[in-house]
Amino acid sequence: MNAVAPVSGGAVGTRRRVALVGRANAGKTSLLMHLTGRLQRPVNFPGTSVECVEGDVAAGGCTLCLVDLPGIGSLEAHSRDEQEALRYLRDPDRGVALLCAVVDASKLVVELRLLAELRRLGLPIVVALSKVDVAAAEGFPVDVDRLRSALGLPLLVVNGATGEGVEALRQRLAGDLPPVEPLAVAGGGPAAPAVAARSVRRSRTDRLDALLLHPLAGPVCLALVLLAMFQLVFVVADPFMGWIEAAQEWASGAIAAAVPDGTLRSFLVDGIVNGVGSALVFVPQIALLFAFVTVVEASGYMARAVFLLDRLLRKVGLSGKSFVPLASSFACAIPAIVASRILDDERDRLATIAVAPLMSCSARLPVYVVLLAAFFPPHQAGLLLFLLYLLGVLAAAVTALVLRRTVLRGGVSMLAMELPVYERPRLRVVGAHTWHAVRSFLRTAGSVILVAAVVVWALGYFPRPVAIHEQYEALRAGVPATVAGDEERQRLDAREAAAYLEQSWLASLGHAVQPVFAPAGFDWRTTVGVLAAFPARELIVPTLGTLHSLGEVEASTDAPDARLTEALRSAKGPDGRPVMNGLVALALMAFFALCSQCAGTLAAIRRETHSWRWPVFTFVYMTALAWAVAVAIYQIGSWLGYAPQ
Repeated sequence: MNAVAPVSGGAVGTRRRVALVGRANAGKTSLLMHLTGRLQRPVNFPGTSVECVEGDVAAGGCTLCLVDLPGIGSLEAHSRDEQEALRYLRDPDRGVALLCAVVDASKLVVELRLLAELRRLGLPIVVALSKVDVAAAEGFPVDVDRLRSALGLPLLVVNGATGEGVEALRQRLAGDLPPVEPLAVAGGGPAAPAVAARSVRRSRTDRLDALLLHPLAGPVCLALVLLAMFQLVFVVADPFMGWIEAAQEWASGAIAAAVPDGTLRSFLVDGIVNGVGSALVFVPQIALLFAFVTVVEASGYMARAVFLLDRLLRKVGLSGKSFVPLASSFACAIPAIVASRILDDERDRLATIAVAPLMSCSARLPVYVVLLAAFFPPHQAGLLLFLLYLLGVLAAAVTALVLRRTVLRGGVSMLAMELPVYERPRLRVVGAHTWHAVRSFLRTAGSVILVAAVVVWALGYFPRPVAIHEQYEALRAGVPATVAGDEERQRLDAREAAAYLEQSWLASLGHAVQPVFAPAGFDWRTTVGVLAAFPARELIVPTLGTLHSLGEVEASTDAPDARLTEALRSAKGPDGRPVMNGLVALALMAFFALCSQCAGTLAAIRRETHSWRWPVFTFVYMTALAWAVAVAIYQIGSWLGYAPQ
């Protein structure tokens, strides 16, 4: 490749597109934040769910359009992210004028190999050398002057934690474009020993790995990390979720006070406010989960967890990297599906996406709590709750194995990864990644949940027969204005709401579908609850409360509504027999443990696979599996004479 003469700096008012390129975890994102002053807009590559991040900044009389591309290890792509990043770099229509190669000083040998490959693209390059302090702490001090001389490229030292050197880099990116010259030594490998010599002392990373990768201590440490994650998303998120629910109740009360009783009030309260609440209530868990995963990944421990679990997950056809989304699914499947982007092999990624919703997420817990409290003593409830979680794990393992041996067979990936050095996570980067994860959830899954909630509201509200209102108005008119009378009017209001729901289109649909669920022991009210729970699984709890003339019932994971548990135990069918007992409750909990009653999850699958094929497949196979298991539990239990009350 011939040398290219330097080009003068950008003219005033012009835009120069600069691509930040480098290996994953080299420090590109934190560098972009310092260069622009903030992490700006995420941008999807056309036709994909792969994101880059763009930010504009004025420097040297021109505007730099900085593009943080997904990390690449070489010019040979091994993942969707790498494919799109390399396609972006090679596309002349993108108008990339300059590459800012972010080089991790603590991994200099492999970084220089990538830098040598980047020079083959024929674009001017400015090198931003990051983590020089980390390299020194790990026993790899870098002679920056000798490295700059060996490369023959503009090289500036930057610190992603403090922002040191960023202003000089910004001005250099806006200045004259450097010439493009090939390395004198192919591959760049021999240059590394000349500038970075390993000290004889044992590094901090080596000492930590002696413990965290130990055959016995390593799995124990990993179990403690997972326990911390579960505690974070279930315990720490709980008060924040309570505040959102309180705000939802306040908004409902304000609307009820300002809007007269009728269709508009019901639409605003039950459709819009409850629909928005159904999406917002999961934001604390999603935010904490993404923050935790980002911290673990940025610290360098995530790669160790993947290494420890790879052998186990490969037995069911998955990769060690599948551990991250699968573990995340216990909080919420939506961020877990997004987290599947870390998998390099497309078949591994699709299999992980397809089975992630089988993990029992937090939205299933209110259903478990109500049914366990209603039909099982405490000493049995704890064991059954564990078995329900285990049921999802086993179903996911079997399903993944079947998928990888049938529709997703082939393409077995080998775990070839480099263990990064341990670092202190940068809170600014963690916060930025968390914010974008929450925003992505609200923009995609949240909007779908809202639409689904409004549709279910409409099905449950209309056709609203006038005769029902007239009947209950007459009954209320005969109630005296006393304390006891007020209680009676509340009971009449709850009965009226149940009567409306029984005459709704949703109930008609439930009656029509009920024969399908009859082999599992579900009556029409349970079937209506199943249908109403499509926007979010926990909606079955308030739906059952309305159908049993209880008025509003909260879907709580702490203490179930005693009125609902008693109503479920005492409800009778037309023949006078109980419509639900412990066996039916077991079948219903198993159904919810395996079914795909979550519009947001399906929307996330659609977004990540860029196709309707996989969300439809996931919904069909999970619903069929849930139905089959529920029917098996009820039929086998009935045959054995098991019918606990």
